[in-house]
Amino acid sequence: MTKIYFTRHGETVWNRQGRFQGHKNSDLTDKGILAAELLSYRVEDIELDYIVSSPLMRAYNTAEIVRGNKDIEIIKHEGLKEINLGDFEGMSYLEIKKKHGDLLAQIEKDPFNNHYPKGENLKEFYERVVEAFKEITDKYRNKTVLIVAHGGTIKCIEAYIRKFKLSSDWMGNVVQNCSLSCIEVDDGGQIKEVFYNDTSHLEGSAVNL
Repeated sequence: MTKIYFTRHGETVWNRQGRFQGHKNSDLTDKGILAAELLSYRVEDIELDYIVSSPLMRAYNTAEIVRGNKDIEIIKHEGLKEINLGDFEGMSYLEIKKKHGDLLAQIEKDPFNNHYPKGENLKEFYERVVEAFKEITDKYRNKTVLIVAHGGTIKCIEAYIRKFKLSSDWMGNVVQNCSLSCIEVDDGGQIKEVFYNDTSHLEGSAVNL
């Protein structure tokens, strides 16, 4: 039995400012660091074999915190990166709407076939993430792995394991920062969802302020 845990990176400065991040980096906030520390306590008694992280710093830094005192390797996987938002990265929604209103409307209407400027479209992103997910589940068969990634990345994995098509509002409907999800994959490749977007380890803390 393969067990896969998922988490989204801690809150970043751009998360708080409402800026599109994509492949650009933004530092974790104090709240984001605290949430990662609380998640580290949550997984302390889980015998993880590996942590596989997006190479983007907000995810990798979260992975380092969550690892805590565990003597395990953090493996970077390019396929787990957030969607490439191209020229929109670093901008707020209102800024994008003001400067690129027509293009934004086209993308919002059909994100599967319209690319972010100098970036990806949703179809390319989904296929990249699913390929990465399959590689991880195959390579680490019968192991226990924590994936540290991004809201969009985990949304694509959710769509794959729950067998639904992503909708145009996918970006506004993602797991919370430093939540924890878990699935089990049997030897025949059948996936069982154990829990999803669990934030019980964050409740009653400053993270919720």
